[in-house]
Amino acid sequence: MIDKYILEKADQISYSQQERSNIATTLSYLKNIVSNEPDFREPFLGGSYKRGTMVKGISDVDVYFRYTGTGNSQTALAKLKNCLSQTYPSSLIKQDKPSILADFNKIPINITPYKEDIYGNMSIPDRFLINWDNVKFGDLEAAITALRQKNQKYIELIKILKLWNKNYNKGIKNFEIEKKVCSLFLYSYTISNSIADWIWTFFSNNGYQTDANKIFILMKNNYSDALLKSEWLRFIDNK
Repeated sequence: MIDKYILEKADQISYSQQERSNIATTLSYLKNIVSNEPDFREPFLGGSYKRGTMVKGISDVDVYFRYTGTGNSQTALAKLKNCLSQTYPSSLIKQDKPSILADFNKIPINITPYKEDIYGNMSIPDRFLINWDNVKFGDLEAAITALRQKNQKYIELIKILKLWNKNYNKGIKNFEIEKKVCSLFLYSYTISNSIADWIWTFFSNNGYQTDANKIFILMKNNYSDALLKSEWLRFIDNK
């Protein structure tokens, strides 16, 4: 029965179809604006938006623009920020490392320039904003696609774990949660089809025994439906 309430919570923190449509419209406009700049082209989407694991209030929309100029990574970021600030003068836009963080139409967007050499190797700004660090895209996307094909509910598991991570200030990066879930469940055989069991497995295998014990109690105690829902929400919301 607890899985019912876990799925309800996962649905609450997921973007609706209308919200996803608004994000797509904003991204389309953003791509047109930046692609008109002579030093930027060939944008693509990445991160949790592309993988379908976004969570409201936690995840950003990641957009990458190819930088074809000759400047260093700081120059690329400065040009990108200037372009966006001119188009969106009233929006919150700030430079981070290695990206531009912006809030358009209440949509948090993470915009990163990248370079690509003649061999297809890609790189993004390094943490000193002087050079470029090699980066490999696609591996996590492929793993999440395979995980979804195995069982769609693993995506809901990821969303719930991201919420737990935020509410309990665990400090795990969102993409690391996705990697850990893939490592645990993608290539292993699981007897249980219960998300609650999967949450317990994740906690137990990553050193969060206190949280594992709390989930175990929720699964095994003979609570009424109303009390079970209340206790689950109290746990996941850390209240």
